[in-house]
Amino acid sequence: MGFSGRKLTRLRFWLKSLCLCLFIQVAYAEDSVKILAYTDYPPYLYTENGKITGLYRDIVTDIFDAIGQPYSIETLPFKRALVQTEVGDGLVIGILKTDEREEVLDFSDPFYQERIVVLSSNNLNKKLTTVQQLKGMRIGTLWGWSYGAEFDRLRTSDLFSARDGELASNFYMLAKGRLDAVIHTDLSAGYMLNELSLEQKIFVVSEPLVLGNIYIATKKGTHTELLKRFNAQLKAVEQQQKIKQLIEMYTQ
Repeated sequence: MGFSGRKLTRLRFWLKSLCLCLFIQVAYAEDSVKILAYTDYPPYLYTENGKITGLYRDIVTDIFDAIGQPYSIETLPFKRALVQTEVGDGLVIGILKTDEREEVLDFSDPFYQERIVVLSSNNLNKKLTTVQQLKGMRIGTLWGWSYGAEFDRLRTSDLFSARDGELASNFYMLAKGRLDAVIHTDLSAGYMLNELSLEQKIFVVSEPLVLGNIYIATKKGTHTELLKRFNAQLKAVEQQQKIKQLIEMYTQ
């Protein structure tokens, strides 16, 4: 039995609508990016009630929302996030730029600046000011992290001994005397020490040894246009105001 003219028109309209919906879904899937976020780095990146949150997450997703960029978020350890980014399976947020990383990754403009300090159970009268003053120390670090060009270079020498571990375990080992110092960002260290009830036993004993600019990064050559759009929105006055408000919220 054949279709009437009205039924045929409806069928054509339905087919066109279906094709449009499929096109939108495919386009969305192609345009959507995977954000790779590591955790255990409060207040910058951490889980709360089973969901990833933190200052870096909020800054980046707010910019993506502003430019209409679809995204999903995957949480995993920093080193794995870095490896996945290098092979093009996502983009990592909250990363320092190094010469080695620049060989394989493209970076956004910086959206935040961290202060990297040394912490110890011995509250020194005079604060350390250079990496060279760490001579002979056993220093707790995080696996895969960069602490600035000078520290990264000297950690392969015999000047000091850098021992990778999780942040909480590093602070526990420091409190027990099994480490001489931990190097970390001041804001995150304060959060973790309060959580571990060690704020009266471990102290910041250096001036900021590194002021580290923070970026998002992608596999080289894969998201050039996205980075341009991200950078343009980052420079917008109202976006800078939002970032300032977020920083104030997380640092109060």
